[in-house]
Amino acid sequence: MSRLFSRISNALDSKIIGNLHLAISDLDSDGFDAEKCVPAFAAFLREFITWDLTKSPERSQNVLYCFMNYLKNPQILKEICVEILKTQKAVAVKVAVERMIEENWTLSHEECREVWKKIKDSKIDKNSENSTENSKILRVSGTPNRFLRTLLLDSMGNSTKFGADFLKELAVVAPFHPLITAETSGTFFLTPHVFSDEYRFRLEIEEFIQFLHPSSPYQKEQARVMLHVFQGICERMMRIEALRSEDIEPMVDFWLAAIRIFDGFGIGMTDIQEAAKMIEKTSGRFEIQRRPLFLKRFLRKICEVKDSNCGMEPQIVATIITTFQRGAFSLRSSEFYEELGEFWTLCLKVKYDDVYYSTVFYSAVFALAQAQAVFKVKRELCRAVYREILQPMHRQIVDFKKLKEVEMNKAKSDEELMVLEEKNLGASYFSILTCTYKNAEERILEFIN
Repeated sequence: MSRLFSRISNALDSKIIGNLHLAISDLDSDGFDAEKCVPAFAAFLREFITWDLTKSPERSQNVLYCFMNYLKNPQILKEICVEILKTQKAVAVKVAVERMIEENWTLSHEECREVWKKIKDSKIDKNSENSTENSKILRVSGTPNRFLRTLLLDSMGNSTKFGADFLKELAVVAPFHPLITAETSGTFFLTPHVFSDEYRFRLEIEEFIQFLHPSSPYQKEQARVMLHVFQGICERMMRIEALRSEDIEPMVDFWLAAIRIFDGFGIGMTDIQEAAKMIEKTSGRFEIQRRPLFLKRFLRKICEVKDSNCGMEPQIVATIITTFQRGAFSLRSSEFYEELGEFWTLCLKVKYDDVYYSTVFYSAVFALAQAQAVFKVKRELCRAVYREILQPMHRQIVDFKKLKEVEMNKAKSDEELMVLEEKNLGASYFSILTCTYKNAEERILEFIN
């Protein structure tokens, strides 16, 4: 016995995990009374957890399991597990939590406070599995969900893959988080939460907005998955009662978050077209007097945010304008007419340097102006729109076209010409855009003169 313990002691002195693993493995072949060796194993374990266990995490965990199995004093073992949690020793946290849960041990209120403080002050990688394990023991020890939620969400970082244990913990504190719908369908049992469709819809909206922030790569790399989540929320929206005034801001934020999905991998033109239809359906879920307010807020905010990572912005802006046009002139809505002046002011603030990239936006603006003239709504406003918005836009388009022609003529090689042609793919729509402007101009001049 003394020889084996001497080997363990020497291995601890060497700081070589392989030696220690080998030494403690030899204990299995040498019968001894572990209960008489509690002080020795407690000392060995306390010394071992001072090591840098991240150099060989798998072996370190195996050694921890062995030491804990040989330490037959529950009180001392619990004390050491709590010490591990208080110091947030990487690798050891998982083993300590497993043992505490297995033994039905919990942390006291004061111990929870100490562990939480260490977690918040710790420099340990926030993406480590420690957050999941900490959540497990803190949860069963009575820590409020708001703290666990913060712990788990902060640990996500820029990850795009999440383990089952993490998702199970997240499902407890944030059951309507997009990840729960996206990652857990049919994979394991989750505690059911019974809410009305309306209440659940608003919880899902809130979680969706918070999760899909611009710096997260998840919505791009897992775009198909997030599209499924987005569609599920939209389906729920169609089943509930009409949206209210207080829903305008959350719905705008929901759409601003969702837009980034459509720049992601695996998203096709059909998906984008369906999303465009859903903008109009979203507007339609508000009562008529609130629809123009939603569209105005949407247009204002998308221009304020100016997300450089969103290549779909001109298409979304065009869809907002087209939806406003249909609401105003298909329904002959006085509510839309009253907001028309301010809506045009917002359109004036939208600027794109690349006309080819934003052809759809210009077409939507010209179509809105033409509809206003055709239905003879607000003559003086229409005159101002023609002078302050349409004519400057037309000049910008013409100048841009001339600039691109000059660039093409200056191309010195086939390769350079090919690069320019690729950049100017939207040029094929120029004639259509010009025609749209001419039609709008003709109708406007008939109306205002």
